[in-house]
Amino acid sequence: MHIDWWTLALQAINVLILVWLLSRFLFRPVMGAIAARQAAADALLADAQTAKDAAAAEAAALKAQNDGFAAEADRRRREMQAGIEAERARLLDQAKGEAAALAQQASAASAAERTRMKADLEEKAAALAGRIAEKLLGRLPVAGTTDILFTALLDRVRALPANDRRKLANDTPLTVATPGPVEDEARDRYVRDLEAVLPGIGIPRFAVDPALIAGFELRGPHMQVRNSWRADLDEVLAKLGEDDHARIG
Repeated sequence: MHIDWWTLALQAINVLILVWLLSRFLFRPVMGAIAARQAAADALLADAQTAKDAAAAEAAALKAQNDGFAAEADRRRREMQAGIEAERARLLDQAKGEAAALAQQASAASAAERTRMKADLEEKAAALAGRIAEKLLGRLPVAGTTDILFTALLDRVRALPANDRRKLANDTPLTVATPGPVEDEARDRYVRDLEAVLPGIGIPRFAVDPALIAGFELRGPHMQVRNSWRADLDEVLAKLGEDDHARIG
C-alpha cells in the first residue's frame, strides 16, 4: 500500500482548518448560548428558590398570625366565659339576697301585722273591760263614797305646790264636776272646805257629769284636779296601754 504523504498532509491541514473554523464560528457561539441559557436557568432557579423561600416565609408568617389569632380568640373566649360565669354568680347572689330580703320583709310585715292585731285586740279588750267596769261601778251606790272621795280630792289639792294652788285658785271660772246633782247643804260644805285649801277661790260653779261615775273634779280653763272613778279607770286603762306598748316594743 502506497501512502501519499502530501495528500495526507493536505487532508490534515484541511481538518485542522475545519476544526479551527468550527471552533471559532460554531463551537464558541454555541457554548456561549449554552452558557447564557445555563446562566438564565440558574437565575430562574435562583428566583424560583427566592420566591419559594419568600412563600415559605409568608406561609410561616401567616401560620404564626393564624396561631396568634387562634390564641387570642381562645383567650377572649375564656375571658368571656369567665365573665359570664362571674355575672351569673353575681346575678345568682343578687337574686338570693333579694329573695332573702323579701322573705325578711315578709316576715317582718307578718310579725308587725300580728303585733298590730294583738295590740288592737288588747286595746279592744281593755276598752271592753273599761266599759264593763264602768257599768259595774255605775251600779254601786255613790252616797257612801262621796265624802270619802271629796276628802281625797282635798288631799290632792293640798299636795300641790303652793304656786300651783295659787294658780288653781285664780283659774276662774272654776267648776266642780260631780256625777250627779249636789244638795245645797253639801254644796255649801264643799265650798267652805275648798276655800280652806284654796284661799281666795271665790264661789265655784257646780256641773253634773255622769261619766265621772263617782267622785269630784276641779276644772279650770288652764288647770284641773281629778279624783273620780272615771279618772281612776282612765288611769288603769292608760297603764294597760303603756304595758302593751312596752311589750310590743
